[in-house]
Amino acid sequence: MPRFIRPSFSAPLWVARVAWVALALIPSGIAPTLASHGRSAQLVFTLAAWALWGLGTLAIFWLSPYSLSALRMVAPLVVVGLVGFVFASLSTYNDVALSDVAWPLVGVAVAVLALVCIFLPALGLLHVQASAYGDEKRLLLRVPAAQIAPIAVSYLVLAALVVATLFAIAGEVWWLAAVCLVPTVLIFRVVPKRLHRFSRRWLVVVPAGVVVHDELLLAETFMVRTTAVTHVELSATGGDALNLTGDIAGVRRQLVLVVQLREAEKLAVSPYLAKMLGTLDALHVQSYAVAPTLAGHALAALTRPPATT
Repeated sequence: MPRFIRPSFSAPLWVARVAWVALALIPSGIAPTLASHGRSAQLVFTLAAWALWGLGTLAIFWLSPYSLSALRMVAPLVVVGLVGFVFASLSTYNDVALSDVAWPLVGVAVAVLALVCIFLPALGLLHVQASAYGDEKRLLLRVPAAQIAPIAVSYLVLAALVVATLFAIAGEVWWLAAVCLVPTVLIFRVVPKRLHRFSRRWLVVVPAGVVVHDELLLAETFMVRTTAVTHVELSATGGDALNLTGDIAGVRRQLVLVVQLREAEKLAVSPYLAKMLGTLDALHVQSYAVAPTLAGHALAALTRPPATT
């Protein structure tokens, strides 16, 4: 494990791993509930459940930005699916004892625990750092507040289409399955790729310099040498620094990291950021503000002297 990764950062990862594996061992009540709805429904939803669990298992044990995106897309579906099966069990049988739903409720609680850990900043840091080269320190950047609603809407549309397709197949309504499958395939070609951008927004610290890698806000990676950085600090506002957080000016959810440069450097911003800031797509900046998910840790990574042997 790299020196700058604190041992405590591994706790959410291992809690999530144990909880995720436990989901396969806890009696969920899915099989008897599905059996009452016919063979097709049992087959379709059983395969879907195991496919989601298998994909999540692979993503939670193989650390990378790709697996982080996959994990954060799969985990909410698993929680919602388990909750849905609990309600389906209650509606399927008139007389349901508490003992009949106790284990399914435990499964929901364990899935929620895994979900919370999966979205913690420390787990995200471990995933993005796993693909770093040599002495790189990759620090994940926070999702801009303005992007949360579009992310939620696009994810819900994708999830709704997938679920609708599964229900149509389970019910053997083939024309509806075909109608749902076409937009599902089309949106699957777009949404995961767009959501994955948020797992590839990093502040990268290397011995030679500091890099901002952000496909959402920058047209190209912004790199400066270590000798060009004169001051680094945490700020509640960012001051006069160029806003590379993606949040609207004056709106700050947490502290931002301000990097002051010795002299102005050329920076190419994306059309989205240029429109948001009301600027040209090429700027000369002498200071900029970014929003790491672990701001204090990012400050330490930038200011801590390199290890010597």
